[in-house]
Amino acid sequence: MSTKFDDAIHLEAHGDLAGDTVTWSGFMTKDWSIGRVPNGGYSGALVLNALLQHSGQAVARSMTSHYYRPTIHGAPCSIITEVRRRGRTMVHADATLIQEDKVRVRTVGVFGDYPANDVELPVLPTEIPAPEDCVLRDPGLQGFHMSLMDSLEVRVDPSIETLVGSPDAEARIEGWARFRDPRPNDVLSLGLFADAFPPAVLIPRPDSGWIPTVELTSHIRAEAAPGWIRAQITTENIRGGTMIENARLWDETNTLVAESRQLSMLL
Repeated sequence: MSTKFDDAIHLEAHGDLAGDTVTWSGFMTKDWSIGRVPNGGYSGALVLNALLQHSGQAVARSMTSHYYRPTIHGAPCSIITEVRRRGRTMVHADATLIQEDKVRVRTVGVFGDYPANDVELPVLPTEIPAPEDCVLRDPGLQGFHMSLMDSLEVRVDPSIETLVGSPDAEARIEGWARFRDPRPNDVLSLGLFADAFPPAVLIPRPDSGWIPTVELTSHIRAEAAPGWIRAQITTENIRGGTMIENARLWDETNTLVAESRQLSMLL
């Protein structure tokens, strides 16, 4: 059954998926935005959808995106994917997202299936309150309307509210996320969840407004179980008008399913 998110990342291929280059057409809706700009996790899901289909693989082992310009909601987009190498276990490919004849996002990645026999060194989350004991993300915290919150239920640890505006406190936000409709968790939704939480920099710097992403690297680590996705967002360094933010996602079985690290401008 198609869901609201599936409809929003639907793409039409123009070309042979067995070839090296394929052009895709899509439409970026207004339903997954923060302010006037589509959420980065949403635009990333569009690009990832094209890359996974073209590569024929299930997982983005590593994917790095550079954001040249903001994407545009309520407008068509085209994505050009190129497969550079098909190896025995992994495929190297890249993609360019274009709107209004301008390159908006360029992505390079390594794609492969989940391994059959895996050796694990687990990374476990810290304890936080259960989802029902956490509070809904306040869309007004940064002063933007967030249509994204109409489709996602994002709950944050209530202790964070008392820390906002504490310059000496650790810049860390933790909480839970899930779709409001019954869409299952998958590789396409994990980036959306990671980018749906308030930036951790709001704890020491609550005056921070728009925080555009310059570069983002993501890794999918495991298949996510059904239910809530748990997130930990931290900011470790602010310097030169930019900051570095890390995100980790676990499913309800405490399996680490995704990690990301991004460089963002602090405006």
